Amino acid sequence: MNGGRPHVAVIGGGVTGLTTAFELLAARSAPDVTLFEAAPAAGGKIVSHRADGYTADLGPNGFLDNGTDTRTLAEALGLGTVLLPASDSARERFVLRGGRLVPLPLGPGAFLTTPLLTPAARARVLAEPLLGRASGEESVYGFLARRFGRGAAGALAAPLVHGVTAGDPRAISLDAAFPAMRALEREQRSLLLALLRNRRRAAAGRASPGRPRLTSFADGGMRVLVDGLVRALGGHLRTGRRVTALERDPAPDGGWLLRTAPGGPVRADQVVVAVPAPAAARLLLPHLPDAAATLASVRHAPVRVLALGYRRRDLTTVPSGFGHLRHSAEPTRILGAIHNSAVFPDSAPRDGVLLRAFAGGAEDPDFTTLSTAEATRAAHRHFTALFGPAPEPRFRHDHVWSEGIPQYGIGHRDRMREVLDAAAGLPGLHLAGSTYHGIAVNDCVRDARRAAAAVLAATGTASGPRGRTTPEDAA
Repeated sequence: MNGGRPHVAVIGGGVTGLTTAFELLAARSAPDVTLFEAAPAAGGKIVSHRADGYTADLGPNGFLDNGTDTRTLAEALGLGTVLLPASDSARERFVLRGGRLVPLPLGPGAFLTTPLLTPAARARVLAEPLLGRASGEESVYGFLARRFGRGAAGALAAPLVHGVTAGDPRAISLDAAFPAMRALEREQRSLLLALLRNRRRAAAGRASPGRPRLTSFADGGMRVLVDGLVRALGGHLRTGRRVTALERDPAPDGGWLLRTAPGGPVRADQVVVAVPAPAAARLLLPHLPDAAATLASVRHAPVRVLALGYRRRDLTTVPSGFGHLRHSAEPTRILGAIHNSAVFPDSAPRDGVLLRAFAGGAEDPDFTTLSTAEATRAAHRHFTALFGPAPEPRFRHDHVWSEGIPQYGIGHRDRMREVLDAAAGLPGLHLAGSTYHGIAVNDCVRDARRAAAAVLAATGTASGPRGRTTPEDAA
């Protein structure tokens, strides 16, 4: 206790840990909070590189603004005025097939006319409304094959999964990674008819308001959110300080001892472990060996991000739309790309175009071991084949996430539920992060709020807001 206040230690300075600490400090009767981050800077996979007028996000390049979650956090940080919605053109997405970009079918009519499907595959799509619901968990490929046929699954499963998890569509659990699709089947029975009803409501002006829109931040990208959280936490944040072990405090009132490097042991009444699964497994091993083994088994797809900037006049075709994903039959190792400057024009100079390729993943991890020169050449060949011959890019940045995106395999939800239940049996221990309930920024923010609420309930601390939190309040 610090002056009668419980001390809460948050381990991990990604967006989950930062948000957890912020939410705790924003409580009416805030506990004493310390956040430990091993890296020199906080932010986790929310990293932006800025040079020569270009801003390249090396992790997530935005969040879906649903009116809550990340937007609420941004407004609490005083960042509401710099929220930046994606351009209207970003609604269009493409699949690379046959060396050209084909619009991704997003409606019933598009499914029946898209060149991505053969005539036989399109006919099979028409049978989707006649099918019943699933009786058990399925892979993404299995779900699409059952509902729309193998032709549609072969054309669309890989782009869908590569664009979110960089994983294998035959191994990724639809129920864990894409729960909204399962919910749509459960509630609407037919996905095709649900799309048709939505189109009709939109045409009649009766579409539900507030459709989520990809959103980032002006003048800095997603790093603006991290910088806002870092400012708000002030002296409560300790970067460059790794937690090497968790031990139970032998004192009569219990609690936890954190072994840190550099530095000595730190006592905490409550601990929130908000690090990736492998690091969490190491900390939990002495206390929950079975849960630790389960966490250690969570695979992470390594991902390479290559941001290239060109002069607009050097490209034959200026990229439009959100971006494109590769059909599995295409002879390129680039999984897909985001047309950054078409989505967020301020990410490139007025005369520039910024493209961000990603490669590697669960199915081609060796791409992440190439030299920077080799990987950059592969991305440059990919882009110039699509958008016309161009000289070498005038901006380039290469980043490898060796421990990239957690892979939600079949059974992931049940396994994580068992891990969380086991952790709940240890007083004062809480787990949060992209390992458990979703990998998107909104998922992590939501999970941080869940963890913060659990801590406040455990300490008997008032959880309501104490008003707008400023950096001075937090410090």
